[in-house]
Amino acid sequence: MVSTTEVAKHAGVSQTTVSRVLNRPEQVKKETYDKVMQALAELDYGNTSTENAQVVETPKHIAVLFSKDCAPDEFARLREFAESAQAYGYQLTAHALTGSESVEASKALVNGVAGVIGIGSLPVELKEYLNETSVFLQAEKTADEIKPFDRRKAAYLATSYLAEKGHQQIAWVGEDFPDAGESLQGYYEAMAHHQLKLRKKRVHSVESPSDFDAIAAELRSFKKPTSAFVVASYEDGLQLLNSLKSAGFKVPKDISLVAVGGAEESDNAELTAVKPPSTVQPSAQQAVDRLLQQIEGNEMKMQAVEDELQLDKGATVKKFKERQKHTA
Repeated sequence: MVSTTEVAKHAGVSQTTVSRVLNRPEQVKKETYDKVMQALAELDYGNTSTENAQVVETPKHIAVLFSKDCAPDEFARLREFAESAQAYGYQLTAHALTGSESVEASKALVNGVAGVIGIGSLPVELKEYLNETSVFLQAEKTADEIKPFDRRKAAYLATSYLAEKGHQQIAWVGEDFPDAGESLQGYYEAMAHHQLKLRKKRVHSVESPSDFDAIAAELRSFKKPTSAFVVASYEDGLQLLNSLKSAGFKVPKDISLVAVGGAEESDNAELTAVKPPSTVQPSAQQAVDRLLQQIEGNEMKMQAVEDELQLDKGATVKKFKERQKHTA
């Protein structure tokens, strides 16, 4: 029987791409799918006549090793690891180390696998062995590859989210000098994209807590009241939220808020915010992608992994309705 390796060579794609066409065709571009299917037909893939029958290829395997210090939420990602590996034609096995295993026993757990993903603090001797005998990836290191926080894009996303909720009078609050105006530029660009009017009186700079109170107090003076705010930082967002509540506004019934930046662990995460990638746990998909790139080479075309900005919807945004009024 013709092997998937032969099919891949004939079609000019990777073996993993052939596996995806056979097992997960919905994940493959039509052009690539057609190319592989043509190669399968030309090579008469699947012909199992006794004259040229060969042993069917055994599935490829990778392993995940959880150290004894792993938190429970790490184990909850096991299904994601398995599904990510399966998408590329690999089987995945997982082992939770207790710390009492001998090094030899730990080595036996990964015997014959193509690569290993380590999560947590694995024994030094075991890591050295893995680096010498197989492709080894420490999952936490994938966090280093996450892109830095793009505040301009974050402000654009925050403003667009409010515009898509029907808000037209969207204001900006906060200093922008730390990022040379990038955040404010993202706000401007989103307003222009959604064809919303830019009004100077709705761009507020703040330097002290009293400035937030002043912003809340002047909202009722507008002929067309502000219905939503994009705030330059999570901390400023909390300040404005408190000032609005003190002034008698109900959030999000009267006014919606989206902050640029993530919450500290001590915060209650009430505020809707666009979080930087660094606050998002590296995905299992990302770790599997990195490992298989090392196993099969850079020619392997991986799925795009979203390690971009994430919108934490919180509880401070509501769809705007014309009858919505700002009451005293």
